[in-house]
Amino acid sequence: MRSLRERLMAVSSATPGARSNAPQPRKEPFFCREHVVPLPDLGGIERTTLDEVRACDPLFEGTKWNAQRLLFLDTETTGLSGGAGTLAFEIGVGFLTGSNMVIRQYVMRDYGEEAAMLTEIAQLFERFDTVVSFNGKSFDLPLLESRMVMNRIRLSVTRWPHLDLLHAARRVYKLRLRRCSLSALEEAVLGLSRADDLPGAQVPQRYFDFLKTGEFALLEDVLRHNLQDVRSLAVLTAHLCAAYRSPQQLTHEEDVYSIGRVLLRGGRTEQGRACMRILGHSTLSAQARMHLASSYKHTREWEAAADSCREMIARGEGGTWPYIELAKYYEHIAKDIPQALACARSALRHALSSALLTELDEAQTEPIRRRIARLQEKQRKLDKIENGRKQS
Repeated sequence: MRSLRERLMAVSSATPGARSNAPQPRKEPFFCREHVVPLPDLGGIERTTLDEVRACDPLFEGTKWNAQRLLFLDTETTGLSGGAGTLAFEIGVGFLTGSNMVIRQYVMRDYGEEAAMLTEIAQLFERFDTVVSFNGKSFDLPLLESRMVMNRIRLSVTRWPHLDLLHAARRVYKLRLRRCSLSALEEAVLGLSRADDLPGAQVPQRYFDFLKTGEFALLEDVLRHNLQDVRSLAVLTAHLCAAYRSPQQLTHEEDVYSIGRVLLRGGRTEQGRACMRILGHSTLSAQARMHLASSYKHTREWEAAADSCREMIARGEGGTWPYIELAKYYEHIAKDIPQALACARSALRHALSSALLTELDEAQTEPIRRRIARLQEKQRKLDKIENGRKQS
């Protein structure tokens, strides 16, 4: 007489259409597909350096950068908002081997395969120094780590040195593009386009449909989408590093300005100033000169800062800002109160003349008026002292 287990297995095997299209047979503990991308198709990722990466991301915590030890990672999940019930049912990873990039896509065909798949990913992490992702700091890595904890895998993947390209790309391209999704960056920056790409919002439902039907073909669009994501991580990394390497070769002034701003904030003063000088006759020249003047002021190069302000005034740029900055320079550095007062009065005249075209905002002119009053008081005191000297 057959056992209960044998009878149940017989019924299961006789069920019509039971996962007939899933990859068969299931000897492996999870599904894995591998692709190879030639290195010349990746935009020069092998030429990127640690210094360029730190320019892209001033907060990058890694102490080394070797293209052969980078792990590019992107996940497809059962939900887009995270949470305890969200799983990464597909994990795409890429890494360089010799003259190629290998992209592996791991899929759990049912929930029971999660532990084995995550164990494989954990072992893969140990081989690499740095993770590269797109929004991985906020989403992918915290999700993977929480699922590893649930499956008793002791590896804190969030502690790996991590270059999150979402933040690096926003610093450079948000001014020009506004929208910095990976697909938008592919089209506007990398010159890539996706045909018949599966929208990300449809990915979770595709997986749930696969679990119900066993039709692995339902996941092919998901895998194709993920494959492009992982490949684009390498290309975008190379593109960003090249932009910081040679900002003078960029064709969009907004990108040059954004990179210059990042460099100045990151303490790369001369490189940042060079970017701002490039913009001297562009539509962003006023903002660029403001950053130049502020940079000179920060390093106490007072004359250079004053010259930048004078140039802005000569070009009619910056509104009242350069007049006020010159007033500060003459008052505190040059100790020339009459000149400081003249600059402050010029700032007020500029504000009032601009108000002829728009409604006068008293809140804007009030600080200027207070400055003028304070400088006038200083001037009266100096005149009084000077007169006292003459009489004595």
